[in-house]
Amino acid sequence: MSYLQRRPLKRPPAYKIIKRHPFALFGLPLILSIVAGSYALSHLTQTRYEVHSNKTRKVEKEELLQMNKDRQVPNLQEEYWKLQLDKEQFDNWENKRVERTKDQFDGVL
Repeated sequence: MSYLQRRPLKRPPAYKIIKRHPFALFGLPLILSIVAGSYALSHLTQTRYEVHSNKTRKVEKEELLQMNKDRQVPNLQEEYWKLQLDKEQFDNWENKRVERTKDQFDGVL
């Protein structure tokens, strides 16, 4: 044999199977993984929304009635006097700087 002639390549036995059925070995696993992932994600999102709905469940009628029973009607005049008392406290306020650590910038150049 001269150096110009090539020997026929010895291919593995799986090469023939891949050549005959490329979809079965590449396409089918891809499609199955996509379908399985979609199925798994749908269950995960469903669980997520179920947990959220359990946290923010609707108030039952009994609880609603209990809330209305303890409720007080506000008196406008009393609220006004409370606000006037608070206003006196706000008139005598003093601006104080917050102590900063050595690492924090205090805004003074």
